[in-house]
Parts: sequence; structure tokens; C-alpha cells
Amino acid sequence: MDGRARLLTRGCTTGWGDWIHGELWLLPSFLVRRRLGFTATVANSKGPTVTMPLPEADVTAAATAQIRAEHRTNAVIPLAGIASARLRRGITADRLALHMQDGSQHKLLWLPADPAYAVLARELAPWLR
Repeated sequence: MDGRARLLTRGCTTGWGDWIHGELWLLPSFLVRRRLGFTATVANSKGPTVTMPLPEADVTAAATAQIRAEHRTNAVIPLAGIASARLRRGITADRLALHMQDGSQHKLLWLPADPAYAVLARELAPWLR
């Protein structure tokens, strides 16, 4: 699970009922959503929260396990487990709906000012419908 990660947005939520922003990282084999806090949410409210070139970091398996355990809205999503994906642009939020091979689902929303949509459209092309 170790690898180089690209930060796609700091304005990611897990649905319309989740108002606290988080980071959305793309690794070679995973998507990682890590919740931030209220202060970061207020600071990120208008976007963009990241710019090109995208910030990068090395991420270890231990770090992703810790992220997953930090909060119930954090997620480590294996790309190989995706059955299908829907990517949509919106006025107030762009969104990604993932249907996993195990039957689970994930919804991620982020500010349209961030470059996440373009990166995910390219990287998730095999699963998009």
C-alpha cells in the first residue's frame, strides 16, 4: 500500500450531510479520504484548496491504517475493488460515486475549483459509466 500520493483537494466531504472538509489523496492503488476539522473547513470554503502541480507525499501502509482509524468518515478505498464509478460536475460540488465489488458504496464531494475532477476522470476511466 506504500506509494507516492497526490493531493487532489482539501475540500472533500463524504456526502451532503457531512459538512467537515477532508483531504482526498490519490495513490497508485488507492483513494484516501482524511477528515480535517472545522477550522480547515472554514479556511477552505471558497477554494481552490490545492493548485497545480499537485502536492505530493510518500504514504505508508501504517499511515493509511492510522488515517482509517482516526474518524468514521475517513476512507482507504482500493482502486482494484471498484466495480463502477460515476463522476459528475456540479455548481456547488463535483462528486464521485463508487460502487465496490463487495457491494459497498462511497460518495465523495469536493469544491469545483479544485483539479480533482480532471485527475479522477483520467485515473478512473476504466470504471466510469
